[in-house]
Amino acid sequence: MLKKTIYILAISVFFISCEERYFPAMRDAGGVLMVDALVTNNLSQSYVRLTRSTSFYDVNAPAAVTGAVVNLIETRGNNIQGTENGSGNFIFTKSPVVGQSYKLQIRLNGDTYESDRVTMLPVPTISNFYAERVERKEYQSNSSGAPVAVTVTGQELYVDAPVTTTLANYRFVARTVLEWVYVVPNTPIPPTIYGWQSLYNSNTYNIAGTKQFSLTNIIEKQPLMLLPYNTTDLIQTGASVAGWLMILDEYGTSRISFDYHDKLNSQFSADGSLFDPVQTQIYGNITCTTDASKIVFGFFDLASYQQHRYFIKFSDINSPEKADIRKVNSYPAIPDNGKSVNLHPDWWE
Repeated sequence: MLKKTIYILAISVFFISCEERYFPAMRDAGGVLMVDALVTNNLSQSYVRLTRSTSFYDVNAPAAVTGAVVNLIETRGNNIQGTENGSGNFIFTKSPVVGQSYKLQIRLNGDTYESDRVTMLPVPTISNFYAERVERKEYQSNSSGAPVAVTVTGQELYVDAPVTTTLANYRFVARTVLEWVYVVPNTPIPPTIYGWQSLYNSNTYNIAGTKQFSLTNIIEKQPLMLLPYNTTDLIQTGASVAGWLMILDEYGTSRISFDYHDKLNSQFSADGSLFDPVQTQIYGNITCTTDASKIVFGFFDLASYQQHRYFIKFSDINSPEKADIRKVNSYPAIPDNGKSVNLHPDWWE
């Protein structure tokens, strides 16, 4: 009996010990300078953000880095100095010149950090913007949180872009504004409510480029976003869809930028495989020139920029097989969502 009791106690101690939390020894990467830099021909799209990384177990947001001197240095020696606009956030008052090469320089606490040189590319254009009916399966969470396969039918938006010797890589940021109209029933003078809701497709970077030795002169059928026929969950009950306003930000990027964002996409979509890339394998283009032992995270992205807007309306609500598309030539700021009674906003299409 004594032996049996000792055996049971030993087993119990074993299982209890297995419940102890284990904290593996990890190298502390806190306090490393992080640089998020995008510079374009549009000043409203240009910024440099400086922060410090936190350790693995730290739950606080990265701290902003203040007091730095930030410059864009042109090959010919001309400087475009950044102005600190809020803690760790820098903006510029001049735009880079197409065809010229620049590097980002950051001076901080006696150290100098510099990026590789990048050439400013021509303003990007698109060859065609169109939609096609698609039907595909997606996974959505049910009421208990379990993933369930559902069939989504709608119009997929696509873009074609030209490929030249100077510009062959792109990044797209798509936003659609769903416009809807609701007439309040059972009232003496029925008011009309104009509402809108923004949708983004931002799970990964939407990048497009040619293969290294490709001879093609166009990027074709680059998917942007799916506009679903069923909008029940997106608009007010009883409302009708007036149309969709597509706001497409197009960036002309370097091949280095394409490869960098492609690796980030691979990391974002990692599923736990041994062959998934880890963040330490995704190298930026910025180094410390005064102390090679100092690590810096981040990427200097010099890209040309242009925005395109289109209004899309399904031909027939009951049989929406086609989409009517027209280009919009005004570019006012539009809030993400909202409502207006009896008067639609000035930007309404």
